Amino acid sequence: MKTAVLTDSTSYLSQTLIDKYNIKIAPLSVTFDNGENYIENETISTPEFYERMKTSKTIPTTSQPAIGEFIENYEKLRDEGYTDIVGVFLSSGISGCYQTATQAGEMVKGIRVHTFDSKLAAMIEGGYVLRAVEMIEQGYKPEAIIEDLESMREVTGAILMVDDLKNLQKSGRITGAQAWIGTMLKMKPVLKFEDGLILPEEKVRTKKRALKEIINKVINHVKTYDEVTLYIVAGDIEADAQWMYKELTENYPQYKVYSSQLGPVVAAHLGSGGMGLGYTGRNIRTD
Repeated sequence: MKTAVLTDSTSYLSQTLIDKYNIKIAPLSVTFDNGENYIENETISTPEFYERMKTSKTIPTTSQPAIGEFIENYEKLRDEGYTDIVGVFLSSGISGCYQTATQAGEMVKGIRVHTFDSKLAAMIEGGYVLRAVEMIEQGYKPEAIIEDLESMREVTGAILMVDDLKNLQKSGRITGAQAWIGTMLKMKPVLKFEDGLILPEEKVRTKKRALKEIINKVINHVKTYDEVTLYIVAGDIEADAQWMYKELTENYPQYKVYSSQLGPVVAAHLGSGGMGLGYTGRNIRTD
């Protein structure tokens, strides 16, 4: 038995981790109002995307890999001698990537594909990938890995902050009524992932209060866990990410804290100023 790990590009793992653990990536893409399409982190970098988004007249749209791309990836891994694939994908509540990857796995012969819906995205999704890699190294079978990831999902979540709800409304990730309320009151919306969906949690007057509220909510949630890994995921607000990292590492040294950037696809939905704090009740290696 030889097992590969495949994930989509929205797990936002560093290239160092991808290369070190031979993680296969199925990239998503973004399309701007002029029709130009870019493959995430391949033909457009994250900084380039944020610059382009500032001048785009409309919100960029996003696209998942076609089913043929998944089939091609699976067949390539099969031809390299792999017998199994563990696939970890962003939430089926906000993308069809998981369903497409699962369907493609049923169409490929000669290799077994085991897919997992992270019900999240960004580096919190990446934590599942790193857990799967570790378990493969320890000799676990794919079925046991999926079972462990499902258990891990019960102690994993994220709280988000966005500058406004415009992008989420127009991309269909949150209802128009919720977006209208957040805009009219000039609030900083605090959101949560629940069962794979992005739902409103609270409205806060200032960004600083929103950031503190995110930390408070997450810390209250994880305080009963024996092991904790925290994931800061930030868009184009690096100073705020640095502030949160300092707050967490100084006040909660018992927790492992990992910081990463939100790439083009997730940023297209959250918009400029998006940021979140994810958590899991596991000790996830981050190097």
